[in-house]
Amino acid sequence: MILLNLILPLFFSFVIADTGQLHLQQDLQKDLAKLQQNSRYFISDNSSLSPSLQGIANDLQLFALVSDLDLEKATHSQQQQGPHQVQQWTLSEGDIRQITQIQSEIQLDTVVTQRYLENRAPTQQRVMNDFTFRTYLVSTSREPAKLYYLTEATQGLLAYRLGERQVEINYADKKQGLVDVLPKYEAEVQALIQGLSQ
Repeated sequence: MILLNLILPLFFSFVIADTGQLHLQQDLQKDLAKLQQNSRYFISDNSSLSPSLQGIANDLQLFALVSDLDLEKATHSQQQQGPHQVQQWTLSEGDIRQITQIQSEIQLDTVVTQRYLENRAPTQQRVMNDFTFRTYLVSTSREPAKLYYLTEATQGLLAYRLGERQVEINYADKKQGLVDVLPKYEAEVQALIQGLSQ
């Protein structure tokens, strides 16, 4: 019983501490390592005709600066909206004024119909998978949502935005069901972000 009394407060303090944690730094490290180990992806960049991994690595350094901010003095808030856990850190000083982290647990269970160009009958396939998305938004004193970063736990970096510049990563080995769940997820997050900014 004494051991349980010692463990329970430790467990609860860990749970409480973890709920207010910004995961951006660990996601940046994980995503960059995945891109360096795997060459089977296509980079779409609206500001460059020859996007590269080095360009992505340079861009991610800007996000790394955000992840290194001392958030001790920031005002932290948290809410749950459906499958989306929204955390926000608001700073009263400096250029960066707000960091938003949206973590979403999505379970996909759908039937996909595959159609063929040849004279073959369409086939149906059941697709089931679990996704953990994290979306980050960084607002500055001059521009709301200046930085945007989207990652999925096992797939890796999916997209990011720096002001007007938009970069997307398309993988040859896509996680099963990602193409089915991603558009709906992105639309939900955009609606959620608009609701938060009102």
